[in-house]
Amino acid sequence: MKTSVGFPKIALSVALFACSSVLLARDLGVVGPVYPIAEQDMLQTIEHRLTALEESGELTRVEEDAKARYQAYVERPEGVRLPRAKQNRTYYVDPSLTVPYDIKDHEGRIIHPAGTTVNPFDHMTLSKQLLFFDGDDPVQVDWARAMVESNPVHMKPILTNGPVLALMKEWQVRLYFDQRGQLVEHFGIQALPVTLRQDGKMLKVVEHSLGAHQ
Repeated sequence: MKTSVGFPKIALSVALFACSSVLLARDLGVVGPVYPIAEQDMLQTIEHRLTALEESGELTRVEEDAKARYQAYVERPEGVRLPRAKQNRTYYVDPSLTVPYDIKDHEGRIIHPAGTTVNPFDHMTLSKQLLFFDGDDPVQVDWARAMVESNPVHMKPILTNGPVLALMKEWQVRLYFDQRGQLVEHFGIQALPVTLRQDGKMLKVVEHSLGAHQ
């Protein structure tokens, strides 16, 4: 009885499958114009192009040019030129910032909600004095070197412009570079050389006059 009850369903399924197979197998003729595939595989195209460049020597030239540009950038990164300070001047910068999003700790708890004003000196201290100078100005270079040699542990020299690798090799100390003047802009520095250190909850910025002006 169970077999006889299920048979119509099985028979119907088989019939539908057979009909669908026949329909799928029918030749429906040409629906539209047919063209051979003319597009070459993209990876194969790139491979052929690289092979042609290599055989012509162009690839080697491009690689050497890229290496030269990279080396030139490393030796002299993109910086900013600022005038030499005309007089000694001191001003203060508030390092506080307003956080644009929630700041969370390692457990996901919010410690500073978005919109909160935070002073970094509430949680840290600036252990070194920052010294900004132009590496293309010999007067500033000599002054900065003397400053660093007199207090190498607590002085962090930062070039805003000039040959950082050459000076690092000459001085035999680690030098830093303010690429594209991001720190200069952030601290509002307008003349060089400058020393910057923590003074309580503020940053004390001192412009140093070195005599003849550029």
